[in-house]
Amino acid sequence: MNGRARAEQLYRFAHAVVAADRVEVVFDAALAALEAAVDANRAAILIFDSDGVMRFRAWRNLSEKYRRAVEGHSPWSRDAVLPQPVLVADVDTDPSMKGFLPLFREECIGSLAFIPLVTRGQLIGTFMVYYREPHEYTPNELELAASIASDVASVTARFAAIAGLEKTIRYNDLFAGVLAHDLRSPLSAIMTAAQVVLMRQEGHGNRSTKPISHILKSGQRMTRMIDQLLDVTRARAGGGIQVEPSEMNLANLCAQAIGELELAFPSWTMKGEITGELDGRWDPDRLSQIVSNLVSNAGQHGRPEGLITVRLDGRAPDTVTLEVHNDGSIPTSIMPSLFDPFRGTQSPRDSSRGLGLGLFIVKEIAEAHGGSVQVASSPAEGTTFVVRLPRWAGRSSGAEPQTGHEQEQAPA
Repeated sequence: MNGRARAEQLYRFAHAVVAADRVEVVFDAALAALEAAVDANRAAILIFDSDGVMRFRAWRNLSEKYRRAVEGHSPWSRDAVLPQPVLVADVDTDPSMKGFLPLFREECIGSLAFIPLVTRGQLIGTFMVYYREPHEYTPNELELAASIASDVASVTARFAAIAGLEKTIRYNDLFAGVLAHDLRSPLSAIMTAAQVVLMRQEGHGNRSTKPISHILKSGQRMTRMIDQLLDVTRARAGGGIQVEPSEMNLANLCAQAIGELELAFPSWTMKGEITGELDGRWDPDRLSQIVSNLVSNAGQHGRPEGLITVRLDGRAPDTVTLEVHNDGSIPTSIMPSLFDPFRGTQSPRDSSRGLGLGLFIVKEIAEAHGGSVQVASSPAEGTTFVVRLPRWAGRSSGAEPQTGHEQEQAPA
């Protein structure tokens, strides 16, 4: 291969290293670059699997019989320190290759080289180069092969790390789902017992009922946190929160949700503004979460005794808009991550810290309906969350996540 063609192959390999979304793409580009760099007619990449066995991951012009016969063999032990290339210039004259000569002759292999794949001092596999005839390896060939092998090792380790991280995230999501699911039963039992005790203590004075009221209030807060954990687990594991739309009136739903919040937080001042027709098809339970989360967020993070305004606009034929405004402002430093899960901002007037899932869930529910949520905030204008929803939302296909209950030197 001429110099220009060799340079083009090396360029393609460099591009694959940077742009590939699968390690197999890098393997293919590496084999092509290696063949061009050292004028070899065959090459292969083998990587140690989780059991410590050297396995073929990519190859060129090697028969299945050959691969089966030599897979698992390596000239180095798995824990080898600073392994060096092993060069077999002539398989007929190398004593270590004697047992494989029939296989080599059948495969037309006259020479081969083992180039170790090493990253961060750890041997992870080998680069193989094959020639039909005996071959003396030049320093330039070895330098090029070692350079390509180094890049392959780094990329392989990177993709392995990404796969490990994704697996860890899946396990974490599964754990969160199992934990939240299993906490519901004992928490329900605690709250039921507390309700019974509170009913028996009624009429005995505030001092006797106050501790039980604290238990119930804390239990309700824990219930909300558990529900949020289940929602975020469903969203991350199932590709979004599932919604079950039905025909409803958004104004009636907002009035009910705000009424409940007014009872829970009598110091908050709330005002509603309604324009246009607000009939549509949405999931009432999920939209109630949107209203409750946004209004609660406004009350907890707005100015003390400030006004919370909820505006509903149904003048457009196909879209309705929900706005929640307060007089507070959001620090610019957290705006880019405002809708991220587990952001966990602290309210200046509330010593309790939530899980930081409320706004994430608002965004997921809006998107599950085919809508969106945006925010604008400044010290002068206050903060406004705007949720836009299609008037006739369809059923989402978000999946419900499962919770758990339901060696000798030899060729290669």
